[in-house]
Amino acid sequence: MTVLATLTAALGAPPAQPAAGTALPGTGATVVADLAGRPVQLTSYAPLSPDGQRAWSPAKKAFVESDGPFTVSPGERWEATLVRGARSRVAVPPTVRLLDRRTGRASEVRLPVPKDPEGNHLNTLWPTWSPDGRHLLLNVFEPGHEPRSEGIVLIDVPSLKARFVRIENALITVGGFQWTRDSKGVVVRWGRNGASTIRRYDLTGAVERTWKVRGRPVGHGLGTFSPSGRRFVTACTSLEKAACVWDTRTGKAVTRIDVAFSAVWGPVLGWYDERHLLAPVRDGFGVVDLTGKVVETLVKVDEKQQIYPWFDARVKR
Repeated sequence: MTVLATLTAALGAPPAQPAAGTALPGTGATVVADLAGRPVQLTSYAPLSPDGQRAWSPAKKAFVESDGPFTVSPGERWEATLVRGARSRVAVPPTVRLLDRRTGRASEVRLPVPKDPEGNHLNTLWPTWSPDGRHLLLNVFEPGHEPRSEGIVLIDVPSLKARFVRIENALITVGGFQWTRDSKGVVVRWGRNGASTIRRYDLTGAVERTWKVRGRPVGHGLGTFSPSGRRFVTACTSLEKAACVWDTRTGKAVTRIDVAFSAVWGPVLGWYDERHLLAPVRDGFGVVDLTGKVVETLVKVDEKQQIYPWFDARVKR
């Protein structure tokens, strides 16, 4: 076992993660590392199109078909599935299915998503857990070449009460809004492609700060902000061939890391721990240090395969 996988004893025995050698059905990809005991978890994957989403089932120890985008909360208690995704512009409101792994109880939460002038609910996508595991965020936006936000829906857990927070005109690129490390706010890209900044909002929709930095905030693994909150990472170049790390207090650049790139892989970027990132690597997806050196490959993917794996935080912060 690598040094990066030594958290098992401190965190307790987790639900089973895919074992090394586990194939990702329908993709040709394979898990090549022991994922047990890590600060992140591989919870789902899909082709770059929304079709064929599969989620990891600890009970079945296999990837199973999912009704939509799927995510697991820090602490691993809650599973959330967005039943209606981005292409479901219909009169029926989108819903999130939440499963409490502790009790086995499943609940459907209808999302208070506004409608367009034709009476269809706006696009809803990218469910994302807060670092403390107490809220699930969903993006609400209009489609388009540079899609613009209408706001976010926040679901409180465990009360399962949902509310809409209006935040208009943010630039919704991949992933949309992301959480701050303290779970008290969100960040999002603002402006236009090629000339954007990052804005932070509180959970009422009020602007708190703007960083004049490049790129979009990223949400895999431990999220946009490092565990200490002192740094944050963006996908910062055309076609997202690089990750840029910034100092949270000053907004100054810390480092830029060139990452492996394939036109048929989705970008996977986010914090693994304080000194490492999840990123595309030569053979698939893995862990890199802040110089860009590949520490470990986690999932091996043939370069001709279209796959978008999703890594969630495993522990609350």
